[in-house]
Amino acid sequence: MTIETSYANTDFDLKSEIPFDTLNHELDATCCVLHYTQADDGHWHSIVESLQDDETSTRKAEKDILAIIDAIKVLSSTAKAEFNSCYLREFNIGFHCGDTWAYVHTVPPDVVRAVADAGCSIAVTLYPIRNSDGTPIE
Repeated sequence: MTIETSYANTDFDLKSEIPFDTLNHELDATCCVLHYTQADDGHWHSIVESLQDDETSTRKAEKDILAIIDAIKVLSSTAKAEFNSCYLREFNIGFHCGDTWAYVHTVPPDVVRAVADAGCSIAVTLYPIRNSDGTPIE
């Protein structure tokens, strides 16, 4: 059985030296905050995803990124100040890696521009296809 490479999701990762409770609360109203905590390094970390429910094979990072950017655009001044204090504001695009030759997933220029205009970066994470126990599929 061949497993094809596919887009998994986009996490919006935030890190700050100070808590960002208001930002977290406002993002959670329009997105899905998966994680918000003070880590062992003393810094505050959050992982946010969009509420897009498209699970089709044609799903793209573009929709997830733009949904989160829309949420950022309507932040209160307090939440925006907390957002600006984050030293990491990163859209991390994840892919399940299968046996696909030269898989391409394009992020259009207007989305790249919107990410840059929001003062954020883009990262990519590649997830290996594994058995449920974590061992490689052979």
